[in-house]
Amino acid sequence: MFENYFSKNAQKMKGSEIREFFELTERPEVISFAGGFPNKECLPTAAVEKMSSRLLAESEEGMLQYSPTEGQEDLRKYIVKFMAQRGIKVGIENILVTSGSQQGLDLVSKVFVDPRDKVLTEAPSYVGGLGAINNYQGDIISVGVDEEGIRIDLLEEELERLACEGETPKFIYLVADFNNPTGLTIATERRKKLVKLAEEYEFLILEDDPYSKLRYEGIEQPAIKNFDREGRVIYLGSFSKIFIPGVRIGWIVAHEEIIQKMILAKQATDLCTNSIGQRLITACGEAGIIDQQINKLRDFYRKKRDVTLESLTKYFPQEATWTEPEGGFYTWVELPGFLNTKEILLKAIEENVAFVVGSAFQVNGKGHNAFRLSFSQPDIDEIEEGIYRLGKIIKGEIAKRSGNQKCIGC
Repeated sequence: MFENYFSKNAQKMKGSEIREFFELTERPEVISFAGGFPNKECLPTAAVEKMSSRLLAESEEGMLQYSPTEGQEDLRKYIVKFMAQRGIKVGIENILVTSGSQQGLDLVSKVFVDPRDKVLTEAPSYVGGLGAINNYQGDIISVGVDEEGIRIDLLEEELERLACEGETPKFIYLVADFNNPTGLTIATERRKKLVKLAEEYEFLILEDDPYSKLRYEGIEQPAIKNFDREGRVIYLGSFSKIFIPGVRIGWIVAHEEIIQKMILAKQATDLCTNSIGQRLITACGEAGIIDQQINKLRDFYRKKRDVTLESLTKYFPQEATWTEPEGGFYTWVELPGFLNTKEILLKAIEENVAFVVGSAFQVNGKGHNAFRLSFSQPDIDEIEEGIYRLGKIIKGEIAKRSGNQKCIGC
């Protein structure tokens, strides 16, 4: 009825394949590996309730009134200290508080992307990042990955090709630590090279970092922002995965000129981020509650990660491969090319198991034989049972297809 009224931009908007499966997580019988949600057992309910009551009693207006577009000063000062834990030195003038990191993705795309502008991403890449770029009609160019993250050789090939065509990408979008969906981490030397290439080819880097604090083993990698000498790296942070998602508090770290432009863009979007959440995050951060929560989450999710990898080894066929993340919420499974995970998902749902198909994280038609498993929500026993059910389905599909292939030559 209203299609003719929508703008051309709105007509091109697409829904997230992940969001379409969220309703499955509401069914108690479904073992869901779909959503990358923090586990409900880890939500710091008692600490949040106590702190919220205290803050409301002490400063009712500060909790309930509007706040500045750029964010409350005390929160930005806390974020300065939080960033220093990663060796990143910034001032409050370099920080914009956002309604979750997803708003940061939208603001960066809104400020920098015109229709048909070239934007580079990893392949596969986070669906929310792809959606934000698509919403402003950016032309996404995907670059493949290996076990050490984005392949620099392929990136250089794309940059040289674009340069020959007189094109310069606006930015490259990356989840450098425990990537969503693959769980991969970009090696340190590749991070350094990314910054050098950005300087050489004059593009920006959008570093999305929801997971780096959730490391379960190995050595912490320096943020790409650590190597930034010219202000080319825009860093997105979030308290959703490491503390609580419901207050929707994230932040952008960038050159002051970029921050000022984004403040203008944010004013036209939501005017300001919620005041209650900002006060709560600041108080919990200064009291050490967030750091305590991060330590708790590392132990909690490490066990889930371990059971996931053990179960994959135990129940999946030898034709399947998967990543072994050192942190975060995800592992990425690839099956033989003759299988389609959308078809497997339909069978999995019949067995009360859900995951996200690989094509949701691609823009080039690939990923039909891959899928993402999120181990953050299911209980330990559910993880093993769910992977057992999936393994049984996949083995059956491989056997069926192998039988058909043998009959072709009969």
